[in-house]
Amino acid sequence: MKDDRGASTLELAFVAPLLFIVALGIVDMGRALATTVPVSEAAQEGLTYAAYEPTETDEIIARILFSTTDPDLKPENITISCPSAPADHVAITVEYDLELMTPFVADMLGGTVRVSKTVIGEIFSEDPCTAS
Repeated sequence: MKDDRGASTLELAFVAPLLFIVALGIVDMGRALATTVPVSEAAQEGLTYAAYEPTETDEIIARILFSTTDPDLKPENITISCPSAPADHVAITVEYDLELMTPFVADMLGGTVRVSKTVIGEIFSEDPCTAS
């Protein structure tokens, strides 16, 4: 019978880095999914305000930024647009670039994953939609 005392240690040395990368990938995926909720809620909050005050783009952006602190949103992450049809609607897009922690996955995906949400809703005021 051979002496196999070091075989399991050697196998662990080969498998442990792969398991560590898989675990970090799962954590990154969870962070991306967890970030979609506040991004979606911020877009909905902006749409609620824009439905009644569609011409106040600065206030819409301020409302979106105030509504969440989980992803650190910036005004350049927010787009307010007027869809071509139907004419009495407004669209709010909130985007956030989530930095990845997993080394190899981050290298393949450019280091970040874009989390984005666009919501479209009807304007309830007499003012027309103004795009930013």
